Order: sequence, then structure tokens, then C-alpha cells
Amino acid sequence: MSGFYKYLIISNLNLIIQFHQNDLTFEGIKKLKQTIINDSKYNPEYNVIIDLRLADVKMTPNELQRYGNWVQDILNDTKKNMALLTSNPNQVTSATLYRLNDNFTNLNYEVFSTMEAALRHIDIDISNMQFIETEIDKLKEEV
Repeated sequence: MSGFYKYLIISNLNLIIQFHQNDLTFEGIKKLKQTIINDSKYNPEYNVIIDLRLADVKMTPNELQRYGNWVQDILNDTKKNMALLTSNPNQVTSATLYRLNDNFTNLNYEVFSTMEAALRHIDIDISNMQFIETEIDKLKEEV
């Protein structure tokens, strides 16, 4: 099964949402991140939610490390909060391995199973939760 990679930039919330469904691969996620960075609305200071809840992580620990190093290199010294949303133990394991990357000096990554906790981590008011979930649902409909 091939991967589905989408993103949304919500400027008024200083937020980037990355949505992944099916197979999540090193090349696929790297290509998506590069597309996000090239978007005219991209701001490196925006916080990020990475929604893995419908993804099947097909990356080795080495690929997770390589991707994390690549992200740290391209973001340089930009400080930001990132929340990884997960729904099963395999996703939690992969996200935790990714988060433990020693090179993440300015990226504050945490792993969550609920949108509410993710929003608290990236300092977005909970009153925006339904709007954000609706926007993610719209991304899902594009599959």
C-alpha cells in the first residue's frame, strides 16, 4: 500500500499540520517536508502537529535518525514545538525513537494520543480543537 502525505498551513494559528496515511517511508516524509518548506506560506517559526494516527510507519530506526538529522539541519536554530499524534504502539515506538534524537537541540518533540494534549504542548488554545480536527478530516477526504 502506498503512502498518503498531505499538509496544511494555518497561518492565523502559527501551525503546520502534517497528515500521513498508509505507508510512511523515509523518502515520502522527506519529500513532504521539502514541499512544506517550499510553500510560500511556510514560516519556520510555526509549530507543527504530525498526525500519524492512520499511518503505518515503514522506517527503520536508522532512517528515523537520518530523517531527524536532516530536519534539524534544514531548520537550523529555529526553536519550535512539535507534537506527534499516534494511535497504536508501533507508532508510539517509532515516534519515541525519532524524538530521542540527540541532535534535536531546538525542536521540542513530544508524542501524544489525543489532540487536546498535542494542542496544549504547542500552546494552541483548546477552543481551536474542533476546527483543527475538521481541517484534518478534509485532508483525509482527499485520499
